[in-house]
Amino acid sequence: MPHWERRVKERIRLGVLEVLAKAYNLAPSPWGILTGVRPTKLVHALLDEGLAWPQIKVELQDVYALEPEKVDLLVDVAKRQRPFFHPSPNDPVSIYVGIPFCPSRCSYCSFAAYPLESHGHLLKDFLRALRLEIRAVGEFLRELHLTVETVYLGGGTPTTIAGGDLAELLSLIGTEFRSNLAAEYTVEAGRPETLSLETLSILKDAGVGRISINPQSMHDNTLKAIGRQHTVDDVYKAFGLARAVDIPIINMDIILGLPGEELAHVEHTLKEISHLRPDNLTVHSLALKRASRLKKAVGEVHIAHEQGEAMVHLASEYALGLEMFPYYVYRQRHILGGLENIGYATANTSSIYNVQMMEERQTIIALGGGGITKLVSPDGSLVREPNPKCPATYSQHIKNGLGQKMERLRRHWLD
Repeated sequence: MPHWERRVKERIRLGVLEVLAKAYNLAPSPWGILTGVRPTKLVHALLDEGLAWPQIKVELQDVYALEPEKVDLLVDVAKRQRPFFHPSPNDPVSIYVGIPFCPSRCSYCSFAAYPLESHGHLLKDFLRALRLEIRAVGEFLRELHLTVETVYLGGGTPTTIAGGDLAELLSLIGTEFRSNLAAEYTVEAGRPETLSLETLSILKDAGVGRISINPQSMHDNTLKAIGRQHTVDDVYKAFGLARAVDIPIINMDIILGLPGEELAHVEHTLKEISHLRPDNLTVHSLALKRASRLKKAVGEVHIAHEQGEAMVHLASEYALGLEMFPYYVYRQRHILGGLENIGYATANTSSIYNVQMMEERQTIIALGGGGITKLVSPDGSLVREPNPKCPATYSQHIKNGLGQKMERLRRHWLD
């Protein structure tokens, strides 16, 4: 779109926003007219056009109507992300492996996460299909001499898988991907009740350098209310074991705006996490998706915008106290107070995968249940190739359609 056409569109949107705010007596959004999930992509696009940082700040504030605090956040994050970008989006690549099983389904969750108790009978066939897909993708990478920059196991909760099966899976990933892995290996071990000493030792021995242990809240009543099967004590135990086996980087996730929680609850959670001193802290503002049980049960969670802002500011202050800085940011529909999610990291611990996944400057090949392959072209255009979420459907999909997927990958590189 020509620059002048885009500018006219932005002015129209800004005018509509101002009219609606006055008509309904609403406070202006701190994000102005930006509505997308990935606000930093705009900053990178402006940089690609040749704008200098001061010009970008003016553009964000005057044209897009962002509040100065959000302008500073986006510029700060973009500056930290820029060194992770490569000249080509197709070498190196990243690998995502989706494990769509969990100990239980949290009430706020809309991801591919099937409770092991009700879907455990599908695990054997799922792992068999996943091994086929891993071997096929590994052969493809070697054929084209592609480098793997990051490997990320998500879900679901990958550590829901029992010891022997997990060790076998990680061993295969090591054989197929890690021989040319350049930088980062993450396992989303989000549920602390899945992290025994045996499991953490398996991760360490496999070369995993980053894990997530996600309390979401450090209040037992809240954890029970949202369907978590662990306690605050389980969080402390899992974190201590992870440090004991010397996992280099530990991330922790929290959610702001959970039902029944106010600013004092959030501050307690942040204080408890500060005692543990994780390397990364990811702060989510609650966003209820239609597929979540919590959305169906309560409809909306209403928190005053000012209280939501106060929670976000408090989390930022605690992150600063832990010597962390923001390195990625994204937004969601129906997010608490129209706010944002921010990933913080201490020096030299930023998750490269998170940056590449969020900014969509690198091809990500996704395997497993619910994974979405993102094929990025040199002109920045993007093609998404989703895998089925359901373990049974995924297993059948690999049986019948793996060859077609590999052919599409080859066409992306060779055409």
